[in-house]
Amino acid sequence: MDLLAGFALASLLGAFMLVRVILWTTNRAAETAVTRYFRASEHILDTGAPPPEWLAPPLRRRIFSAAPAEVTHDELLERLDDLFRFFEHCSFFEDEWAREQMLSQLTAIRQRWTKGDFT
Repeated sequence: MDLLAGFALASLLGAFMLVRVILWTTNRAAETAVTRYFRASEHILDTGAPPPEWLAPPLRRRIFSAAPAEVTHDELLERLDDLFRFFEHCSFFEDEWAREQMLSQLTAIRQRWTKGDFT
């Protein structure tokens, strides 16, 4: 009976630790993604230019493709659209007015970028 109780206790402890690791990893990944979006938006709104990490082509293209290793105009607009969609549904704003301000500024940047002005 002691062996069975020890096994059950060890199993519960292992399951608990596994759940803790999964939760920690998930929270860390979410925090990293949110931080990346907010840093990108701060850079765009401060400078009007794409963040430096957006100007580097994806690693898979640099390694596996013979295509030029430059980021295209359409790819930058697509990333800006992804940023816009994130802020449309993001719950980290103080109030709805702050969200609308951010979205209106990003819309103005997108209109400028569409014309080819990335400065």
